[in-house]
Amino acid sequence: REFFHHYFRSIQHLDSKNNGDINHTQYDEESFMQWRKDIGLEIANLPALYSLSWWWDTVYNSDHVKIDKLTIRENSTGLSNDTTKHQQIHRQILSEIGIPRNITYIHIHKCGGTSVQGALWIRSRRIRNYEFQIQAERNMDINQKNLLHHFSLQMRSDVHSYKHSYGGGSAEKKEQWDKKRWSHIQAIANQQSSSSDLILTTSNFPIFTIVRDPFERFFSAIQQVMHYNTDFRDKCLHDAPRLTWWKSSRKIKEEEALARLKTIECAIDEMENNHFRGDVHLLPMSSHFRLLDEDTFNSGDDYGGEEGAKHLAVSVFSMKNIGDILFHISGSVKGNNKETSIIHARDRSNEEYATSSILAKLSMSDCTEEMLEKLCELYHVDVALMKWLGYRGKAVQRCSL
Repeated sequence: REFFHHYFRSIQHLDSKNNGDINHTQYDEESFMQWRKDIGLEIANLPALYSLSWWWDTVYNSDHVKIDKLTIRENSTGLSNDTTKHQQIHRQILSEIGIPRNITYIHIHKCGGTSVQGALWIRSRRIRNYEFQIQAERNMDINQKNLLHHFSLQMRSDVHSYKHSYGGGSAEKKEQWDKKRWSHIQAIANQQSSSSDLILTTSNFPIFTIVRDPFERFFSAIQQVMHYNTDFRDKCLHDAPRLTWWKSSRKIKEEEALARLKTIECAIDEMENNHFRGDVHLLPMSSHFRLLDEDTFNSGDDYGGEEGAKHLAVSVFSMKNIGDILFHISGSVKGNNKETSIIHARDRSNEEYATSSILAKLSMSDCTEEMLEKLCELYHVDVALMKWLGYRGKAVQRCSL
């Protein structure tokens, strides 16, 4: 929210400066709505959320006989009295598992989302296979010494998806999905607003996302969209040159470079003329920070709407650190090639998986200065976001704000 206020003010100031009215401080409603449309805030789609949670339900004694949870609270002096016993157990588990009991990821398209989902599932499976050992003193007769008592807690974990249904399907199903998604967002907001210590509250229910250099994201998006959108592919993809015995390797490279340039040029024109073709992979990633829409904000009792959900604290990481992020989330050991292959899902820059060898090699070096200027204009809001967050990259260095 703070960023959008900052961005709109900067656009307003720039427009006033260009119009020669540096003292103009108001913008009309029509301009405001156009800005919202330009950066994707008017589209029906909302980002999916993926949430990993863990808990424990089954308790075993030292003979591996199932016992009631209350046995720990009633018979253990090594833990404090009443409900704090459960909290102490939770803290012990947290220190060993190393990940909060609920962590939510906002899926921004073309920013490693499939890999993050894979990492969440890996960690969830690892937690489910874990049996936590805990020990406490057991209350004995007043004339006897307290004895050490061992418990085993069987861990549970799952990954839930919270999606906004904006396509086909019944109105009833869409409403169910939206209410489920809203309830999860509100639960996080309640946790974050329960204390003035933001670091403490967000450590229990953290919510995070990943952003990417706008230029790199654009090239990756072209690769994916042309994989499933045949109209876009037929219109813009220029085929690789045919390999013939009379062509020199230099000539072939020149033709490949021209094919990449023409492909990118056509894609840029298509997005300019058709508002990013209405595709979430091509739209600015800033639009994905819109967790809720205005209808939900104003829905009142139907969704239990409160102002707090508008001000969620979100941790934002850079795609440059995706490797470290995935290893931390999954709990993997670096060097484990089997798990790395599971996490690293679809990579269309790999010619073996790409739709075309031309698409696999798209890069900033294939663009003319005019094409780069157009990309700066199309993804102006994303460049501003990266700069506002303190991240640098090719787009931030190239585009003037």
